[in-house]
Amino acid sequence: MVNVTLSRTDCIETLLPTVELAMESGQVCELYNINYLGPLELAALTLLVLAESLRDTGTGKIYRANPGFSLIGIDDQGVSRTLVN
Repeated sequence: MVNVTLSRTDCIETLLPTVELAMESGQVCELYNINYLGPLELAALTLLVLAESLRDTGTGKIYRANPGFSLIGIDDQGVSRTLVN
């Protein structure tokens, strides 16, 4: 399981490396304080992860979601929502 606790200054770009690693290893990725992302950022993150694969533009590496991967968002009140299963 991969856990990420967001701060108010975080954005999608700070999350992607961790999400990519969770996808590749087939782990559950829990994002705490998900409400710190705006609705457009949250929708974009979900759509990116739902895509067939993600490409790291810096290295050219392609990340694919392996079995077991899921993305869970937990807001600052502790309410959990499955974003991708």
